[in-house]
Amino acid sequence: MSSRRVSWKNVVFSAAALVALVLLIVESPLGMDGPSKAAGVVLVIAATLWITEVVPLFVTSLVVLFCCLVWVRPVLEQSGNPVEATKFLAPFFSDIILLFLGGFVLSSALHKYQLDHRIALAIITRTGRSIPRLLFGVMLLTACLSMWLSNTATAATMLALCLPFIRSLPPNDRYRQALLLGIAFAANLGGLGTPIGSPPNAIALQYMRQAGLAPQFWMWMLIGVPGVVVMLTLTWALLLYLFRGQQREVEVAADQPVNGLNKRSWIVIGGTLVTIAGWMTTESHGYSAGTVALVPLVLFFGLKILSVEDLRALSWDVLLLMGGGGCLGVAIDLSGLDDWIIGNIPLHDSSVFTVMVAFGLLAIVMSSVMSNTATANLLLPIVMGLAISSVTPVMIGVAFACSLAMPLPISTPPNAMAFGTGELKTIDMLKPGLVIAVVGAMLAFSTGYWWWDIVGLF
Repeated sequence: MSSRRVSWKNVVFSAAALVALVLLIVESPLGMDGPSKAAGVVLVIAATLWITEVVPLFVTSLVVLFCCLVWVRPVLEQSGNPVEATKFLAPFFSDIILLFLGGFVLSSALHKYQLDHRIALAIITRTGRSIPRLLFGVMLLTACLSMWLSNTATAATMLALCLPFIRSLPPNDRYRQALLLGIAFAANLGGLGTPIGSPPNAIALQYMRQAGLAPQFWMWMLIGVPGVVVMLTLTWALLLYLFRGQQREVEVAADQPVNGLNKRSWIVIGGTLVTIAGWMTTESHGYSAGTVALVPLVLFFGLKILSVEDLRALSWDVLLLMGGGGCLGVAIDLSGLDDWIIGNIPLHDSSVFTVMVAFGLLAIVMSSVMSNTATANLLLPIVMGLAISSVTPVMIGVAFACSLAMPLPISTPPNAMAFGTGELKTIDMLKPGLVIAVVGAMLAFSTGYWWWDIVGLF
């Protein structure tokens, strides 16, 4: 008799599907009206698919769009609240999508002309042969790059660059794990520093911008960069404590082939600097960050610095994923589901700090076992609808909490990349990942909250 293993994903999927079915059968569960019930079922379906990943995450976003157009919109019309289809389509090409598209194009150009490799090699060479110094240099560089580029692309670049150094160490040397985890964790932490550093930041910014509450680009950096510096230092010390190896020094090879700077390379450098300057000064010139992100697209593709093949290679699935989250947020808002949820949670009369801690801890738990982007897509629309005096710090706190959750390979793409090298076990990532999540959340909810008040966030 053959035995069949039951996947926990299938169990969760089946349970959630049953809940959705019950919601469909019951006429008015818990006092929900037709539109909020329809949006609630879409939310359950999206959450189930995002958590279990039984289909690619971007497919779930398209499922959300389909459900909104063929079900939620007609239900809204029947209830006397007609809504244009463009309301649900707009999040798939919003200002925030342009912002991320610009980031992807910068990353592609820097990688194609080996400028990321050149910068990385220059800094790594300057860290010297000491492994603790090399680890700190690698983590610092990874975090700095991750503030401006995709943390996934940053981790991929740094892993490709550092694997030769890592594998030159003895097979059983614990510093091998320390270097791999340092790259993954630094890529996650660096994303806290800028609005474009990680998808949860961008999602939070999108909702706050719609409500006219979004902080300026420089303000976000003032909020996030100190946290990056503190957490990076603590993570470095933690990795050296947990993964103390035997070999204290390594030969840092500086002879990897790098092409010289040509005219196209200088155009990439100039375009990158202009774009970053534009993002830093949106308040002065009045153009949104998404509009500024068109500069590298027009410049690099117009001058054939990048090709059509490079355009096709961009992470369009990530953009679709973000669009689905925005579409779900529109459905939750227009249907009144956010008001129903707010009216049925015990945090209605709680302080801003209590709400931030509660949702932050929930975000950490959810992000540990599912995509931090999907978690942000689920929680931030609900937070945005809370009737509290200052929603901005709660939105940023939840976005930070999503990025701080990194105990498992599935928690973030950089973690998955480091795990994919075959050098790590799950327990290697679990121990430091849990410590970073707990310590990071405690700092964000204590000194971070105090600092955000000092700089004038709320």
